[in-house]
Amino acid sequence: MGQRDLYKWYVVIMFFLFLVFHEADRFIISGIASALMDEFKIGYSELGYLFTLTILVAAILYPLWGYLYDKYSRKLLVSLAAFIWGATTWINALAKTYIQFFTTRILTGIDDAAPPGIYAMVSDYFEPQQRGKAMGLINASAPIGAILGSVLALMIGMKINWRLAFYITGSIGIIIGILIYLTIRDIPRGSSEPELKGLLKTDIFTAKIKDLVKLLRNKSLLLLYLQGFFGVFPWNAITFWIVTYLIRERGLPEESVLGIMVSWLIMMMFGNIVGGILGDIMFTKTKRGRAIFGAIVVFLSAFLIYETMISPTTELLMIFGALTAFEIPMAGPNVSAAITDIIEPELRGSATSNLRLFENIGSALSPLVVGMMAEEHNLGYAITTISVSTWILCGIFFTILAIIIPKDIDRLRQQMRERAEQLLKT
Repeated sequence: MGQRDLYKWYVVIMFFLFLVFHEADRFIISGIASALMDEFKIGYSELGYLFTLTILVAAILYPLWGYLYDKYSRKLLVSLAAFIWGATTWINALAKTYIQFFTTRILTGIDDAAPPGIYAMVSDYFEPQQRGKAMGLINASAPIGAILGSVLALMIGMKINWRLAFYITGSIGIIIGILIYLTIRDIPRGSSEPELKGLLKTDIFTAKIKDLVKLLRNKSLLLLYLQGFFGVFPWNAITFWIVTYLIRERGLPEESVLGIMVSWLIMMMFGNIVGGILGDIMFTKTKRGRAIFGAIVVFLSAFLIYETMISPTTELLMIFGALTAFEIPMAGPNVSAAITDIIEPELRGSATSNLRLFENIGSALSPLVVGMMAEEHNLGYAITTISVSTWILCGIFFTILAIIIPKDIDRLRQQMRERAEQLLKT
């Protein structure tokens, strides 16, 4: 492995650490919810409004962050996002009243929409056939961050002081921002495209507002948006309700549930990495590879979650749950990589931001739908029905995508060849 290869993996690892601790920071608040409720004398509804509005702030800012990443220095913007994360978390920890905590916590949503720019920048360090691996490692930051956030919440936030937990993650955010600014190099957009390799000395391809309309005309991208909207329904059904289901309907003790959740999160981490590797292998065989792999993953996800939820014993529940946790993240890295296969380098931040916007809308609806369905039947039935039906629907979207995506891939490759010809003439 050459020096350049080592450096691009260093870039991925730095972004991975950024997202691990950022995700941990987001998870801490769930673990310290009872401490916040006691200190500020608030109930579930007040805390619920806070969670919802913080997500809403992030969702609204997705398109703005995406455009900024496509227009300006991505290294600088990632560093800025890390600084905003650290600063707002520190300010949030200083709150003395609920109104102060409410206001400052909403501010922490400002930088939540920044990660799509990371995916765009990574795509310029890695060739098309290698992007799934890089995306898989970056995606693995979410379950690791969830574990770390839970540990910080329980060991520091609840046992010592919840403010100290925020001071720790806020400080780490600022440190990571400084390291990214000092050690990560900006790279011209399109540098890893085979046709442009070695031709780009400066960043000459940046987004224009009028170019954003192109995203709405890309049929493959619209299908990825649709699967993103419905694909998060199972994720949020599981995230918001699985612990309650295991305790109330399965009758498992809380300490057992914690162990199960940690083991499942570890399986998700490995699933992201393996999924990225397998997607790259499929893509080297055929242009339809990522879409075909995505279809296989989500159809299999529907089957595995069904088997998990109907497992008659705790032992089978844990086995099928572990298999499900390992398998269900595998489509994620390939969705991110597929966007880079069909969208121009200078629009990938915006394209990924729009995907996250669709996902946020779906994530807002999912817990409510599951809760309403659980009132009519039970929580297990609701989680199973929502997960199986929406993943089957996503499988259909991926199948259609496999049919049409070669056309959009060929269009991008032709555009890159035309750009290379223009650069060679200058």
